[in-house]
Amino acid sequence: MKIERIAPNKIKVTLSVDDLKDWDVSFESLTYNSPEAQDLFWSLIHRAELEAGFYADGSQLVVEAMPVKNDGFVMIITRVEDSEDASPQRYIKPRIKKEAKPRKRARTLSSPLVFEFSSFDDVVEACRSIENRFAGNSSLYKYHSKYYLALYITNDFVADDMDVMLTEYARKERNALVKTGELSEHGVLLVGSNAIESLNAHF
Repeated sequence: MKIERIAPNKIKVTLSVDDLKDWDVSFESLTYNSPEAQDLFWSLIHRAELEAGFYADGSQLVVEAMPVKNDGFVMIITRVEDSEDASPQRYIKPRIKKEAKPRKRARTLSSPLVFEFSSFDDVVEACRSIENRFAGNSSLYKYHSKYYLALYITNDFVADDMDVMLTEYARKERNALVKTGELSEHGVLLVGSNAIESLNAHF
């Protein structure tokens, strides 16, 4: 447990996992002011008086609790001074700041999407229709007089869009991994990468 005075009317309290276990308090219990959380809070205030010279003095206190990476949490306790709304209640239910969730990483689908086209003109028209919606890599093959567009997409939402948009021009291969293997071995690679961008730039 660490108590720091960061302003005349504000302290920062850092509690470790072991501190939480000792007091039988979880981060969630702070959200509904459990008796254990109340006991912990007033113990902190008493220690803050002794260690940091921070006195509640009957003032209204505002508490913000924030989880930290080591499964402990940090509490910022602010004494509201000269407030018309100050009341004898010393402990306000904490305003919980949830730890920001990391953004979901864009990922390349382990299995590409493969679409079969009857003509090259259909491929060109399809590429034009998805020009502003597609994100990822793409390759174009020719095999047995058919054209195959293989898409390696980095976003699940884009994959859903491609399913809807490209099926207007082509037939989606059910087993894309098998098909890409077959195309790599027996087909003719027309555009090895960025096929959609290349076709839109030249046709």
